[in-house]
Amino acid sequence: METIAFNFDSVPSTWEICFNKDCPRKDTCMRYFVGQHLPEDKNIGFTVFPNALQNGKCEFYVEKKVIRAAWGFHHLFLNVKHVDDTPIRREIQQYLGSRPTYYRYMNGQLTLTPEQQADIIDIFRSYGYTEKLRFDYYVDRYSFE
Repeated sequence: METIAFNFDSVPSTWEICFNKDCPRKDTCMRYFVGQHLPEDKNIGFTVFPNALQNGKCEFYVEKKVIRAAWGFHHLFLNVKHVDDTPIRREIQQYLGSRPTYYRYMNGQLTLTPEQQADIIDIFRSYGYTEKLRFDYYVDRYSFE
């Protein structure tokens, strides 16, 4: 697995953290990884209890992995015809859940997973756009999905 710098501030506020040293999958679990990087000043939050581990398995296991996340839509819209601009934006906003959420992805407050990127590119393709479909920015980050 690729190693990148970890910043605890990137952890979603409702992310459940694990501290179960006896878990056989702890070395590949994102929840345990986050627990090992708990800042000194963090003393309350969501956690996975040790009894979640049953017969060597935990239903809360999330594989530790790095993804190529993206944000920003300017490049995607460069070659879009005026007639298609508003319908495509509305479809993306609907896909992402709301207009404010769309702007959070546009401005980099949120980053798109590879699956979300593919779905948004498919929206452009459904309108006949296939050339130079790329987001404005890309970053490698740990996945909390």
